[in-house]
Amino acid sequence: MSSCIRPNNFNDFVGNEEVKENLRIFIEAAKNDNRQLDHCLIYGLPGTGKTTLAMIIANTLNAKIKILQGSNINKNVDLLNVLLSIDNGDVIFIDEIHSVKPEIMELLFSAMEDFAIDITIGKDFNTKVTRMKVPNFTLIGATTKFGKIPMPLEERFGIIINLKEYDIETLKLLVKQYAKKINLELNDDEIFKIASNSKNIPRNAIKILKRVYDFKTYDKNLNIDEILKKIKIIINGLTSDDFTYLETINKHDNPIGLKTISDIINVDTETIVNKIEPFLINNGYIAKCSNGRKITNLGIKMLNVYNKNNGKKTFNKVL
Repeated sequence: MSSCIRPNNFNDFVGNEEVKENLRIFIEAAKNDNRQLDHCLIYGLPGTGKTTLAMIIANTLNAKIKILQGSNINKNVDLLNVLLSIDNGDVIFIDEIHSVKPEIMELLFSAMEDFAIDITIGKDFNTKVTRMKVPNFTLIGATTKFGKIPMPLEERFGIIINLKEYDIETLKLLVKQYAKKINLELNDDEIFKIASNSKNIPRNAIKILKRVYDFKTYDKNLNIDEILKKIKIIINGLTSDDFTYLETINKHDNPIGLKTISDIINVDTETIVNKIEPFLINNGYIAKCSNGRKITNLGIKMLNVYNKNNGKKTFNKVL
C-alpha cells in the first residue's frame, strides 16, 4: 500500500473552500507586507482536519513548524524551551490548546502579543523580572472545545477558523482523492457507501478507505457491505457502541444523566461526549436536555432497524 500522506497544500485539502480562500488571502497579504501572519485558532470536531490545516499553513508560509500537545505542556520551562529554540517566521502548533494550564497561558500571552517573555531571576527578596525577546512566530492553536478557550487567549488570535463536518458530496471527493493515492479502484456505489458511513468526518472516511484496501487486497471479491460489516459499521456509520448507547437511554422513560450512562455502558464520559454523542445529536437520534439525554423518535427508528436485523425486539414507543 502506498503511503496515505496528508495533503500539504490548499489545493489538495478537500472541503472548507471559504476557509482556504481566506487563508490564502491572509498569507499572501502577510508575505507582501513582510510581516508575521496573525496567530490562528482552529476549532472543530476531532478528525475534521485541524492539524492538517496547520501544517498546510506552515508549508504555504515556507516556515518550520513545532508541534506540541497542550496537555503535555506541564511547566513554564516546557514552553520556554520551544520559544527559545525557534527561528524568526516559524510556526508553533499547539493541539488541544484549551488544556494548557492557566499559569502557562500567562507566559503565552506576552509571547503572542509582544514576542517577548518575562523571566524571574533570583530567589526570595533578591528576585527581579527580566524581559527577553523571542523570535517572531505564528501560533496556531487547535481545539475541540472552543467554549473552554479563555477570553484573554481568544482575543490574541487574529484569525479564528471553524472547521465544520463534511457533507456527503465533499466526502465523496475526499474518498476519490485518497483512493487514487493508494491505487484503489472504487466504483460510485463503493465511494458513496464509504462517504455515507463516515459520520461526516474526513478522518473516519480515510480510516474506512484504508480498511477497504486491506480487505480487497486479501480478497478482491469482497463487496463493500461485507467489508463494512467486518469492521463493525452497521448502518449510517453507526457502530455497536452507538447502538449500545441508544439501547441504554431507550430503556429509560425519563432523561438519563451522562454519568449514569457512563457507568452502565462502561465508557468514560469524555469518550461519550466527544466521540459518541456529536453525530447522534446532529442527526437527531438523541436530544440533550437540562436533566440528561433522551432518545428521539428518529433514534428509536434507527434502533428498530438494528434490532430487526439482529433478531431482537423492536420498540413502538412514541415521544
